[in-house]
Amino acid sequence: MSRIPLLSARETQVFELLGKGYSNRSIARRLAIAERTVKFHVAQVLSKLGVESRLQAGLVAHSSRRLYQSAVPRRMDAR
Repeated sequence: MSRIPLLSARETQVFELLGKGYSNRSIARRLAIAERTVKFHVAQVLSKLGVESRLQAGLVAHSSRRLYQSAVPRRMDAR
């Protein structure tokens, strides 16, 4: 997970959507970019994270999201 900061802003967006299980086509629609561009970003994400597959990248995204959520305290409702 220490390699996540190496991702560009757009790669981070793609990475997060990979972690949520989005397909390339869905990512392209969501980010309003070409599917070919998504494929390029996915390849960059895999390379920078040192993983071999979308599944591995998705697992890293899921793990980092869970780690972040457990580290950030939830706001208590003011009463």
